[in-house]
Amino acid sequence: MATIVYQGDDDTVSEEIGDEKLNYQEDHWQIYHGDDEYTYIPRERVYTVKMTDPHVENE
Repeated sequence: MATIVYQGDDDTVSEEIGDEKLNYQEDHWQIYHGDDEYTYIPRERVYTVKMTDPHVENE
């Protein structure tokens, strides 16, 4: 799971999503919602991003 915290339109938003649905492209983060639907967040509005490292196995 991944967590992204960013400045939304009115308040701070925190979203938990699958790692595969969160991606960084050039100067923004994108969240994939399915059916070619995305949320694009400029990097300057993102406070923190926590993602699971796919190279570390859970014990």
